[in-house]
Amino acid sequence: MKSLIAFTLISLVLNSSAGDKKSKSPWKTIFNGKDFTNWTMVGSTGHTEVKDSAFWCHMTANTTEHTFVTTKEKYGDFILEMDVNTDPGYNTGILLRCVDKPAGCDTCKVSLYGYQVKIDPSTTRCWTGGIFDDFGASWHWLYDLSKDERARKAYHIGEWNHFRIEAIGTSIKVWVNGIPATNMINPKYSKGYIALKIHSLKNLPDEEKKVGRFKNIRIITKRGR
Repeated sequence: MKSLIAFTLISLVLNSSAGDKKSKSPWKTIFNGKDFTNWTMVGSTGHTEVKDSAFWCHMTANTTEHTFVTTKEKYGDFILEMDVNTDPGYNTGILLRCVDKPAGCDTCKVSLYGYQVKIDPSTTRCWTGGIFDDFGASWHWLYDLSKDERARKAYHIGEWNHFRIEAIGTSIKVWVNGIPATNMINPKYSKGYIALKIHSLKNLPDEEKKVGRFKNIRIITKRGR
């Protein structure tokens, strides 16, 4: 069944550009570029506004927990695309299949957990497009870019970058500006929210000026009709 879903979703993308003007595009825009319709915020006190058709996300000084701009709807198998532009030093990520923290969890440090497509602020490690999981009291990389020099150079800080993410069954794939970054098999998360991360911030008020911008967010979940 999962292989059939994978074949159907991939076929949709190919067919959507085949010039059949009578068929409806399978892509669904999930951020209208105007307001928070279909989205909400959870977690700490990060600040987000809609400006220039994008989410502009700011960190807040003296916060100990991350904030998330998250969809209200949960998604299982999908193809997701969006454009991202981060200021130098801005630490963020795109979370997939997020789940709420378990009730009564005394080691959970954030409100949402899921696969996190890292947007790496460093100019040396440069693992943007890799994936990690920060569940409970610890976090660890599920797929890093330490052996992929081409992928490490794909993301350009301070410019608009295009992300394509395919989550189909246990297969998770990520492209950054058309360059393959992640190709992994992992069964931990199967369905949940899509979220944008606003990192917690120590007593560094000047860092509040830095911005992470997200726009043109669209998704395929099934065949358009």
